[in-house]
Amino acid sequence: MQENLTVARPYAQAAYEQARAEGTLSAWSDALAYLAALVADEEMRRLINNPRVGRDRLAEAILDIAGSRFGDTFRNFVKVLSSAQRLGVAGEVAELFERHRADAENFANAEIVTAYPLAAEQETRIAQAVQRRLGREVRIRQRVDQNLIGGAVVRVGDSVFDLSLKGGLDQLANLFNWK
Repeated sequence: MQENLTVARPYAQAAYEQARAEGTLSAWSDALAYLAALVADEEMRRLINNPRVGRDRLAEAILDIAGSRFGDTFRNFVKVLSSAQRLGVAGEVAELFERHRADAENFANAEIVTAYPLAAEQETRIAQAVQRRLGREVRIRQRVDQNLIGGAVVRVGDSVFDLSLKGGLDQLANLFNWK
């Protein structure tokens, strides 16, 4: 994962600078998210990793699938990623792009993972607590993981706040060397 972030970093920086210059940050965010989801598909990964599929042909297949979702500049970006054999790090490029955007626009993306879906009031209270701690606007994305049993795990960038019952039990097990 860290190696992928290292490889993705210059592409994300270039994408961010291009999108900022064009004034199309939101469109690039959407396009990168779509590209990341597309290349994460199991069948697409097989196609990307198939040495018999030419890089130009691969880029054209992705562009055909995406249709009008991608603007001209982003289409060129996809061709650059494909020719450099970097389509596999599109997810990391999207993640790093969003970090650049969040820093520039003074907001933080937070993921809240809970065992059960949160009520709107609970989500708001957590968002306000994170906002007070970070001193910036917080945009929440919620995900359910029933393995947590209860509580929540909040991820903001590289920071993780594990307030889940499973996390507490894991800490207790580590304390008594049960793991």
